[in-house]
Amino acid sequence: MQSMKFGLNLQKKKTTGSNPMLRRANAFGDASDDDEEQEEQALQDQSKKAQKAKAQVNRQLSSYNTMTKKIAEQQAKALEEDPNIFDYDAVYDDLKEAENKKKEAVKPSTKKAKYISGLLEMAEIRKRDRVLAEEKKVAREREAEGDEFADKDVYVTEAFKKQKEELERIEREEKEREAKADKTRGMDQFYKRVLERKEAEHQALMKAVAEKSKNRSSGSQTTTTDQEDDLKLAEKASKEGKDVMVNDNNEIVDKRQLLGAGLNIKPKFGTLGSLAASDDRIKERMNEYEEYKRKKVEEYESRRKQGKNSDERERLSKEVERQMMEAKRREKEEEERKQKEFEEKATAKRTTEDAAMSARDRYLARKKQKLQE
Repeated sequence: MQSMKFGLNLQKKKTTGSNPMLRRANAFGDASDDDEEQEEQALQDQSKKAQKAKAQVNRQLSSYNTMTKKIAEQQAKALEEDPNIFDYDAVYDDLKEAENKKKEAVKPSTKKAKYISGLLEMAEIRKRDRVLAEEKKVAREREAEGDEFADKDVYVTEAFKKQKEELERIEREEKEREAKADKTRGMDQFYKRVLERKEAEHQALMKAVAEKSKNRSSGSQTTTTDQEDDLKLAEKASKEGKDVMVNDNNEIVDKRQLLGAGLNIKPKFGTLGSLAASDDRIKERMNEYEEYKRKKVEEYESRRKQGKNSDERERLSKEVERQMMEAKRREKEEEERKQKEFEEKATAKRTTEDAAMSARDRYLARKKQKLQE
């Protein structure tokens, strides 16, 4: 079996021997050359197709090289404007470092129970609401009684007075708190707080990035050293037999030409990215952010609904009273159902006894009639 090679595999032309007498003669003895002409024509067609395919591949490679050179020139121009424009890892590390510092600052020094304080507080609120509901229920009953017991003496203990004063104070504080909450309630205030929080986080990150950029050394010295490094790398690559293109500024156009076979792992380099490299760009971004925040606030301010919510404490007391009335109603319905079942069973029993008595009477009547006959 013949082995295949990379590239275009053309079949070799079958060569005939120097002695034409060695060929096998056909059945009728006429030496026809039609088969040889067909084979030669097929080989010529195949070679033409191979040449066309090779020319097409060459055109694609030339266009790819032209495009690669343009991309390399654009990258070189961008690096001239900002040497750290492609240093994404350093920018990401700086942002994550600022975020981690913020989280460490917010983290409490001592660990506390996460949910138990909230549970205890809610239990206390429910207990207080229950007492308020009972108090209002008693007050409504007194109003319904009217002057029926007006001539009776009223005895109030000191503990009851203190409890009543405490409940009044709590109710007054709740109303004040709800009045303040009404001003900050609604989707507009919610989105406003979200935007303010996002703005604070953005400002903190920008401040941390700016401090990082001041501490790092960047500028003309780094550009000159980069040019010297490019020259050294180009000389080293040329000694190794690599074809490296260098522009007029002694910079390597396409650093991929320095790569060799296998893994090309290099250490991470560079300083802070272009996020804080220019004050004009930072100012432009901040203006865009402020405009976006202002539009959002205006949008949700326009959706503000008129009026205020009802009193929460009053609603809770009515809810407790409704639940008590519902429980009484269910008890009454249960008693009525049991009474109805008892009556149905008694009626069924009486019907059975009446049927049995009527059957007995008929039997005795038939027996008496037979005896008489």
